[in-house]
Amino acid sequence: MLLTDKRRFAMLYRIFTYVIVFTIAIVSTACAEIVPDFLMESDPDCRPLPPAPVQPMPKHLQLWFEVLKRPETDYQRMAAESISLAHKKGVPDLLQAIPTLETILTTESTHPAARYAAARALITLDSRDSASKLLEWSQKGGSDLRQLVEPALADWDFEPIRTVWKERLDASNKQHRRELLLAVRGLARVQEVSALPTLRNIALDVARSPDIRLAAAAAAGALAETGLESDAQLLQAEKRKSPIINRRCAIHLLQRHTSEAAIKSLLELATEQEPTLAAAALERLNQIDSHLVLPLAEGAMKNLDADVRMQGAIAYIKLPTTDRIPALAELLNDLHPGIRQHVSTELLRLAQDPALDETIRSAAMAIAQRDQWQGQEQSALLLGSLEHQPASTRFVELLESERREVMVSSAWALRKIADPATASAIVDKIRRQTIARKNVYPAGLDQQVAHLLEACGKMQVKQAERDMIGYIPKVGAMGERSRGAAIWALGKLHAGTPDPTVAELLIDRVNDEGTMPPEFILIKQLSIVSLGRMKAQEYAPEFRNLLEKGNSNDAISLARRWALKELTGEEYPLPEADPIGPGTWFLNPLVRAQTNSP
Repeated sequence: MLLTDKRRFAMLYRIFTYVIVFTIAIVSTACAEIVPDFLMESDPDCRPLPPAPVQPMPKHLQLWFEVLKRPETDYQRMAAESISLAHKKGVPDLLQAIPTLETILTTESTHPAARYAAARALITLDSRDSASKLLEWSQKGGSDLRQLVEPALADWDFEPIRTVWKERLDASNKQHRRELLLAVRGLARVQEVSALPTLRNIALDVARSPDIRLAAAAAAGALAETGLESDAQLLQAEKRKSPIINRRCAIHLLQRHTSEAAIKSLLELATEQEPTLAAAALERLNQIDSHLVLPLAEGAMKNLDADVRMQGAIAYIKLPTTDRIPALAELLNDLHPGIRQHVSTELLRLAQDPALDETIRSAAMAIAQRDQWQGQEQSALLLGSLEHQPASTRFVELLESERREVMVSSAWALRKIADPATASAIVDKIRRQTIARKNVYPAGLDQQVAHLLEACGKMQVKQAERDMIGYIPKVGAMGERSRGAAIWALGKLHAGTPDPTVAELLIDRVNDEGTMPPEFILIKQLSIVSLGRMKAQEYAPEFRNLLEKGNSNDAISLARRWALKELTGEEYPLPEADPIGPGTWFLNPLVRAQTNSP
């Protein structure tokens, strides 16, 4: 049976609203997740210096100013765009372009593309004296120009635009939705309280389109901290037409309200079966006071909807106790990666509190013992970060997991914890994976072995040296990460004590210029580092000579610089950062070649 148009629209809108609200909530609560790192990337740090921006020369600017005055549309547009970009990069002396940009904006014959570029340049230059011209021509121009200009006028709080918006709002039934939305959002941005009654009426009008109603409700809620409770209750009670939109508007209206009546409405909405409503209401309650969410939090964390679960977790994260930690730790198993990563990161932060530390470790240990790979991964990341030694035995077991995430995170955790009791098991796994990788190459194997080899270097596991040496030759099956970690670990094993056999193998990697296949830059870099770390003094002249020929801003040159200091104490100058710009600046000045001719 076919859906009616109204039912189809309602379903599509519900899906759209769900996706938008869910995305906003997950992004807004996201924080830096725990990511397995590699010691070889930071000990030492040989990353190239960050690029330095290339500024256009004064003769560039003069060319742009001259080209702006030409009649050709593309010249005007490209020069205006170059000025905008250069200003964002901190180039000075661009304000002198404002008069010409205003001329382009206000000339009747200007092409719309050039007018748009000129308007954007004036906004980028923060030319507030151009506001009246921008307003005039945005109203004469097309919708795209208004979409560009009107938000900028709102940011500048340019008084005359308020009149335009209020007139547009009063005649809202006759307005195109894009222009009407601009007016609604602009009035909220400039806090035009006189528009509140009209915005309320639009939000309450069930005959209006949902996007306009939602925008009007959000604007009204942004303008008022009190007085909209009865409107919200009216919308909650209206279930004959667009009940979901009505209640979503109610939440928008209460976005700054903290009265008892507002809280009562939000608590009712937080128990809605519709997840977008429950999540939005819970989010607002968390903003007011997470104590209000506590009675609902544990149930919310078991909800089928990820956004609702996140809001329950936020309440427990804001108000942590030893009794709440186990329920929160259950979300380490959550199916949504954003939730489990967020909870793992927050538990790591909360573990800095001695009153919660032991409970968090115990809860994470319990999760690690279960069969869900999500919890195994996150507990490894959490307990590895905490260097929780009692978890070592379990992480040795998890090395056998078939899930890439668990293989890698458990190996990383073992490296972080560095429990000598795990050394034999780690070496055994390295050897078995070395054999296996010559036949099959499952995802995560290279990273797992690399973490385990780093663990051996960190713990000075001499029994792994033979295995490490086997990773030095250029054999594709051995993997870039694993080879790099083996070479880094050998440097740790022989720190301060050169081994001629190992040194010869490493210098062969440094000097390998073969092209079929070429040696990895990482391998060359780490070979140089390990030669420096093991005090292989005979290679100092070679490193110095190469630096004198070209001190480039690349990993290999920086590794030579570091190694030379280790070998001789010489502080070779840092290279210059690589230049970076927008590619080629528009209209590069012609440089006349110098000749000896008269």
